[in-house]
Amino acid sequence: MKIKTPKNPKLALIILFLLTSLTPFIGLAQSSDELFQKAREYAFKKDDHVSARELCKEALVKSPNYSDISIFLGRLYTWDKMYDSAKAVLYGVIKRDTLNYDAYNATIDLEYWSDNYNQALKVTGGAIMHYPKSEEFLLKRSKVFAAVKDYTDAFNTLEILFKINNTYPEAIALAERLQEEVRINAITLTYDFDSFNKTFVPWHAVSLAYSRQTPIGSIIGRINVANRFQENGIQYEVDMYPRFAEGLYAYLNAGYSKDNIFPDYRLGASLYYSLPLSFEIDAGIRYLNFGTSDDVKIWTGALGKYYSNFWFSLRTYITPSISKASHSYTLTARYYLSGADDYIELNGGWGISPDDRANNTNNLLVSRKFGAEYQTKLSRAIIGYISAEISGEEFVTDNIRSRYSAGIGIKTLF
Repeated sequence: MKIKTPKNPKLALIILFLLTSLTPFIGLAQSSDELFQKAREYAFKKDDHVSARELCKEALVKSPNYSDISIFLGRLYTWDKMYDSAKAVLYGVIKRDTLNYDAYNATIDLEYWSDNYNQALKVTGGAIMHYPKSEEFLLKRSKVFAAVKDYTDAFNTLEILFKINNTYPEAIALAERLQEEVRINAITLTYDFDSFNKTFVPWHAVSLAYSRQTPIGSIIGRINVANRFQENGIQYEVDMYPRFAEGLYAYLNAGYSKDNIFPDYRLGASLYYSLPLSFEIDAGIRYLNFGTSDDVKIWTGALGKYYSNFWFSLRTYITPSISKASHSYTLTARYYLSGADDYIELNGGWGISPDDRANNTNNLLVSRKFGAEYQTKLSRAIIGYISAEISGEEFVTDNIRSRYSAGIGIKTLF
């Protein structure tokens, strides 16, 4: 049989090329939903944002008004810091769908992450106008206010959120960080009383502290005056909480006293780091010097977690020794009633606690304790608290005494 050749050889070559190129894709046309799902797989499973963006664009050719795909494309641009492209896509969705919650959410993130805080405030304002009870939008607006150092509005926004839901863990954590920013100065006065079932007459201690929030973190100066063992004494302390980055800060402490009822010197240092899912960890050391060669060095570490309107913390102290290191543990559970300044706290522990300011010798007491604390905001600038604790202390081998402690304090912000 004789095969006829096309009269136009060039046309034949073009047809052959097109058929060859399109053959692998015949029957493989995909819907917008399928392309969207494939784009998500490329983005999250393969970490291939370029292919994910191309798939989103292909899907939008088929369905130009598919908002979910447009929002995802906008987030892809944002994650890759292609902010102008992200704005074109996301603001386009808001323009045609002024009630699209996810579009507002993605646009707020875009403006916040690109440090365009004034525009982020405008977007959060519009979002909250449509969704006035959105805890997520209120929290993000507070974060933007904090970023421009408008701490008063940041805290006021959180107060609106707390009226809707006072169990939002991230909002509680942010409120605690903002509290000292709202009023950068604070004066705290406390009184503690300890009584014993044997060996000692009651102890009394008064502490006066002044704290100031600085650009690098808060600094606290403290004077402790106490009467213990029927002796008076004064101790001077300085605490610092320097911040290094978002979610990373330290605790530094130094104290001095020339009186016997306090350590000659005390030093402390810890590094804190915020983890995902509202966890926080810290690790550090405490050092006590009593004017002898038997100084005390104690390592400490803790794991904290915000859950609903609770905050939990498990702390351990490890005291090295030649024979065997000793361990102690303290578990704290705090329940927030309404915001960061109103809570009830329960704590219990076993072992040696170098953070107990009543320790006055290098023979730190092993104790079993249980305590409670209540703190509340008495006004916008005044915070009060009361505490109580009962403990059993081994002051000599196999000899236990009971100790009953109570405390009261007031803090003025200005």
